[in-house]
Amino acid sequence: MRDLHQELETMRSAGAWRIWEPILHARDWCRGFGFHIALMAIISFFGLFGYETILLFAAKRGFTAWDPSSAWDFAVPALPWSVIVYLTLYLYSPLPILVANRDERGRRELAFLAQGMILLFTISFAFFLLMPAEIVIRPQMEALISSMRPLYSDIYNVIYTVDRPFNSWPSLHVSQSLLIVLFCQRWLELRADEFPRRGACMTGLWVAWVALSLSIVTTKQHFIWDMVTGGVLGALLWWFYILPRLEQRVASRQSASIPTSA
Repeated sequence: MRDLHQELETMRSAGAWRIWEPILHARDWCRGFGFHIALMAIISFFGLFGYETILLFAAKRGFTAWDPSSAWDFAVPALPWSVIVYLTLYLYSPLPILVANRDERGRRELAFLAQGMILLFTISFAFFLLMPAEIVIRPQMEALISSMRPLYSDIYNVIYTVDRPFNSWPSLHVSQSLLIVLFCQRWLELRADEFPRRGACMTGLWVAWVALSLSIVTTKQHFIWDMVTGGVLGALLWWFYILPRLEQRVASRQSASIPTSA
């Protein structure tokens, strides 16, 4: 295993932020998962803390800059059971920990994913603050609570307690999960020998992501506009920020391995 100082220098030269240096010391913990776990825990805390802080501010302010709802939003049926799909977002966070190798390349690429997610959160938070939109379709689901199964009504009551009808667009449910799915797809391809059924795995993951994206509308937690803009933002960050950094490292490694003639 390379010296810690050498790995730090490599990560810096590749474009990784200095804030990851303290947790790199944990790289050997938990059978090599130390850095992976610490990194994703930091990202999850940053996203959750920022989201809830802005949500409380928006709810107290009670200001709506515009209304992105359309007739389609009201026409989409309210499906109480789809809240189960909606909550699967929280199953995505551990996936990068599991698919990325416990080596220098895995840690470096996880750092780039984390940086992309921080940018994602920051951009989304800016929209939440500057262009807030109240989710006016939520009453469609609220009207059904009394007739729901107890499990569903309990879940919705908890959601409505902690998640006020603001922070509408772009949807972090869609954008955050999209970055994770794309990262998993990349690593399943890189570790093709270890995942002979990676095609079936990715088909299932993409189907799950589409279902998750649709669930934000059928639970009346978001508008269609939120779903679309969340997908666009996630795709832009992947293709123009995260992926170029990942491919740059692969290219440099490949070029370094090509022997030169005397």
